[in-house]
Amino acid sequence: MFYELAEKALALEKEGRKVTRLNVGDTNLPTPERAIEAGLVRMRQSKSGYGSSAGLSELREKIAAREGCDVKNVVVGPGSKHLLYGLMSILCKKGDMVSFPSPYWPAYRLACSQLELKAEPISTDMVNGWQFQPEDVKKARMLLICNPLNPTSTVYDEKSIRSVIAECQESGTHVVLDEAYKGLSFRPIPRYDGAIRVRSFSKEFNMEGWRLGYAIAPEDIAKRLIAFNQITATCVAPFVQAAGLACLEDEKEILSKNRKEWLSRSETAQKALQDGGFRFAKPESGIYVFAMHPGIKDSGEFAMMLLDKEGIAVAPGSEFGGFGSYVRICVNRPEYVLADAIARMGRLLKL
Repeated sequence: MFYELAEKALALEKEGRKVTRLNVGDTNLPTPERAIEAGLVRMRQSKSGYGSSAGLSELREKIAAREGCDVKNVVVGPGSKHLLYGLMSILCKKGDMVSFPSPYWPAYRLACSQLELKAEPISTDMVNGWQFQPEDVKKARMLLICNPLNPTSTVYDEKSIRSVIAECQESGTHVVLDEAYKGLSFRPIPRYDGAIRVRSFSKEFNMEGWRLGYAIAPEDIAKRLIAFNQITATCVAPFVQAAGLACLEDEKEILSKNRKEWLSRSETAQKALQDGGFRFAKPESGIYVFAMHPGIKDSGEFAMMLLDKEGIAVAPGSEFGGFGSYVRICVNRPEYVLADAIARMGRLLKL
């Protein structure tokens, strides 16, 4: 349903229908100009041949400095999704359990299904701010934690994450932190050593279509992940990596500006949702609000009706772990557009 709805929204746009797409995690912000220029310079140098499957050395060095690790621990890939899939492929075998807090990004469950792994969600609830309890984490081959969380924009409690990392180290469970939204958190998130960390340039630097991410892993795992790159994507285009390097060189300014934008958009969306009778846990990061409404009985049906009647696309909560009264809203439009779209959602639910 998640991807079907996204395709339908795109198809309606091609037919000439005006669609407000709040369903996909697209920042709808321009890629930083210095990143574009750096990519163009690299292309004009005709440096378009194959590169290292580990990533350009200058980019890996910059990432290592950012993450406080050795270059040998850095693996660059075509987006964080590719790297997460690669880690699941190399660290798990058929029938192994992969655990993750629920609600969760649908790609986790879909990847488990494709790799014939057992997905084991960890139950959480809105009343407790979607926080997971370490004692609820079952023994698994891999524990996958998205922090900040897609779809709720929750930032997990530091004590809980450190506790579960320590426990998993003793039991032999691999802890993988999906930190795609870390730079957009409204409060600082510490560096968690002892876990494999995966980050993306898509959301932090508005580079979704460029496809660039990286993983920080122990050297033996990093080598296996590089081998996965070699037999799949081969390497990330050098001009894309040059653009990513330019972003990291100006990281403080770019992320500060983006966080302000997401906080403003989020606050506008939250007010409109409250006015429309929705309930939610206060987001602690960009770029989503995960909201429920008593008038939504089947989030999939509601999302389709909303798209057909109002031309507004949202992601049904059922796709994030069976939350049938919820929808995920990406606050990726100007504030006046968000306020209008959410108000129309509320009015539709009152009919």
